[in-house]
Amino acid sequence: MSYRIIAESSIRYPPFESSLMIPERLPSIHDEEVIAEVSHEEEAIECAEKLLPPFRVGRKDEWFVERKIIIEGPDGKQIFKPKLELKIDSEEPPLAVKKQRTGWYLRPNPIHRHARKVVTFAVALFLIGLLFQTIEPVLVALGLLPETIFGGIRFGLLDYPFLVVYVGPLMMVPYFLRLIANVRDLKHQREFLLDPPAQPDIIFLSPVVADSKLHCKINFSEPRDDWLSIKAWWQVGVLPPTREKVMEVLDKGIDSQPPPGFSTPLPHYWEQGLSDGGGFGEETPLMQFDAPGGLFLRPLRMMAWGGRDSLPISGGELELSPPMPHWPGSNHGGLAAIHWEMIIRIDREKQGPLFWVHPVRVAHSSKLSVIEEVHINDGRIEDSIRIEDENHPIAA
Repeated sequence: MSYRIIAESSIRYPPFESSLMIPERLPSIHDEEVIAEVSHEEEAIECAEKLLPPFRVGRKDEWFVERKIIIEGPDGKQIFKPKLELKIDSEEPPLAVKKQRTGWYLRPNPIHRHARKVVTFAVALFLIGLLFQTIEPVLVALGLLPETIFGGIRFGLLDYPFLVVYVGPLMMVPYFLRLIANVRDLKHQREFLLDPPAQPDIIFLSPVVADSKLHCKINFSEPRDDWLSIKAWWQVGVLPPTREKVMEVLDKGIDSQPPPGFSTPLPHYWEQGLSDGGGFGEETPLMQFDAPGGLFLRPLRMMAWGGRDSLPISGGELELSPPMPHWPGSNHGGLAAIHWEMIIRIDREKQGPLFWVHPVRVAHSSKLSVIEEVHINDGRIEDSIRIEDENHPIAA
């Protein structure tokens, strides 16, 4: 007689531009990891009690991530409910945290956001113009229009179509705006890399637990003269599963057809473990790759915010309330990866705000974490919710 202890992870992660997707029509991904195999039920229970607690973030018919503990014995599989107590994940954070969510970060040029709005307007105008140009002869024949409006336009000796003269140049505007924004972003990044500030010293004054206040002290050894104000908050979110892990769980080869929402194999120069393949090439503006992972912080697509507070320019102590409802603590599993971090925002006189991102290892609380409603972010950096927006969950 044998018993197996299984950690089951399930996820339906929001793909790039998840607002255009219907969650229930996309498949979820499941993975079972056999933690141990023992001979007696008492040993199985003892082993299961040592594991990180189960949790669920999001409803199962929408975007969600879930972790279960299962004991499989002679009578079949049974979901195990451990005694809840403070536990902390001893595993190291994934590579994406070290390369893409640690250190100094900048804000992309706001022109990126305006360029995408112009694209929407130009496409709508083009479709309307195309529709009217198609039905215009009928309207003229019926006497509803006195003369042709969307016909050719004469310049010199030549006639040019209406759509080419008016709509064509408008559709080129977003490309020029993007070009200007990318050039400014590259210049901004290069200037920053020539003289980055000294990193702040962060000391946690009490154990960091998911459902408790965060008490810490932040010190800036070399504050700059152009710093105007400093704010800090902490946040939690679900890290995307890497493309390599997803293909492994689905028992697909590296060159096999990817599942819905994932790209084809990434270029050879892209380090494995840094992307889920969902928005490669579109989620970020043009980046200066002299900085590992880039200088633009990718939004966590499933996330929540804790409390926010202001700091003196030289630093000070903070006490920040936890996100509500309370999330699970840090979990660095292959699919179910919960990540916590502290964000320090420094507003400057010129060149926009500067952000310091500090990963935080957070203990699971003694309460079961089941979250029905979860905030979903867009995949693009320039469209992610900004802290100064009035409708931001932790805006002052």
